[in-house]
Amino acid sequence: MAKKITDKDGKTYVQVKPWYKRWWIWVIVVLIVLFLIGSLSGSDDSKSGSGSGSNTQTTSPSKITVDYDDYNVKSSKTYKLDYSNDDWDKADVKVNKVTVYKLAKPYEFDSASDGKYDINGFIKLDMTIKANGDISIYPQQGTAVIGSEQEDAIGESWDGDINDGVEKSGEVYIPIKDLNNPSSISDIRFKFSANDQDMDSDHDYDLTLNLNND
Repeated sequence: MAKKITDKDGKTYVQVKPWYKRWWIWVIVVLIVLFLIGSLSGSDDSKSGSGSGSNTQTTSPSKITVDYDDYNVKSSKTYKLDYSNDDWDKADVKVNKVTVYKLAKPYEFDSASDGKYDINGFIKLDMTIKANGDISIYPQQGTAVIGSEQEDAIGESWDGDINDGVEKSGEVYIPIKDLNNPSSISDIRFKFSANDQDMDSDHDYDLTLNLNND
């Protein structure tokens, strides 16, 4: 109950109790402290959980689309190559980078030449081709050798006829049957053909792409 005080002039005042002497203030303070302790503890738990997998090679699940089909990806690794080839004077061919995808599970793949079989990954070649004449060039119809495995390349059409002075960039995908992880591939042999649109000359490309596994 508030205490009343009368001064020498007869005026009456109500003495207000200081805030720190009010019991309900301290109840609120205790509740706030307990809430903050609980929040900090939960934050530490979440950090230790996410850090437990920091040394593994897996990444957050993602998805790639190859030839209009979707594939869930477990992990991937990208190699910057800046590889160039000017063996044929009609074209400058570059492989800018190579990405190796380890799929989240085996997927059934329908190959145009070998029928259906299970795959565990893809290799993606990012390529640029500059024509020094009117040419027809077909990296998406090429073949790749990875170890003892030979596979046909696929992808959405961007190659074919390229006229003199035109530069085109696109992706070539190579399915992989056996793949332990994205770092397990050291080199790729990639072969495809090209010809002059007038059929005066042709060329067979045979590229060896060395990947850095450091």
